[in-house]
Amino acid sequence: MVQVRVHETPPVVPESPVKPNQVRDASGRVITLRELDPVQESRLTVAVGPEMAINVMYMNMYAFPAAAVADINGEEYPVPQNPKQIESMLAILGKNGLKAVSDSLRDMSNDRDDEATETAAKN
Repeated sequence: MVQVRVHETPPVVPESPVKPNQVRDASGRVITLRELDPVQESRLTVAVGPEMAINVMYMNMYAFPAAAVADINGEEYPVPQNPKQIESMLAILGKNGLKAVSDSLRDMSNDRDDEATETAAKN
């Protein structure tokens, strides 16, 4: 008697395109970013405390990226108001999310710098 095995392949779901203020991490999550206004930036600086606020590496690699996350897969997150909330957001993001957010923020910063250079060159 012949045995027949059927192997089902899962349907391929096309990834939806991300908006300019969104990034997709290696886990496939869509992370929406917010641009912090000066008040939010100053509150974040006060929230981390004076010792951490002068630590440029911590602020740029952890605090600002964590605060820039507006939502992940549609679940909204407020701007962190204290170190525990920053740590919680970092735990939610994990390495994949933090890398995606940091890379995106760096790219946006480079784009702004390029535009400023072009504007200065025209004048």
